[in-house]
Amino acid sequence: MIVTCSGCARRYNFDPAKLAGRPSARLRCPHCSTMISIAATDPGDETTRLDQDANLLSKSTKVPQGDLSLPAERRLSLAVLQGKDSGRIFLVDKPRVILGRGEADIVLNDTEISRQHAAIEVHGSRVVLKDLGSTNGIFVNDVKVSQSEIENRTEFRLGGTRLMLIMTDTTADLETLE
Repeated sequence: MIVTCSGCARRYNFDPAKLAGRPSARLRCPHCSTMISIAATDPGDETTRLDQDANLLSKSTKVPQGDLSLPAERRLSLAVLQGKDSGRIFLVDKPRVILGRGEADIVLNDTEISRQHAAIEVHGSRVVLKDLGSTNGIFVNDVKVSQSEIENRTEFRLGGTRLMLIMTDTTADLETLE
């Protein structure tokens, strides 16, 4: 879930599982030291889970091939920053996830997105975003690409939806989004 500090307006990704059954928790903002209150969400309201710079791939850059695997020390998720699904977080829980408007692992409510628009492929510590022949393409840092290696906090756009890759150290409670 995304929480916002009332003191400095910074946004953080917080894993609700860290509440360990408690109804709420209070954490200190690492930036301004304001206490942030976090309340457990009702499972019925829970965000769908599927378990800033980008390295744009040129023709000479090789995309990792072969084995797809999730990193053991990190959790990957996609935060929707702009679009109809703004505020939702999707947990990437398998090494290849399809993003699209239908028939996809992560379904986004955007008519400008193809049914199977793009794929996120995880090769251990490396993550690659690939266009699957979509009509409107994918954009990383507002540059249209067919594929791109993306890193923590890389923003990318599919149709009118802007997303951010978030890589969270499994030992951390809060991760700064801004």
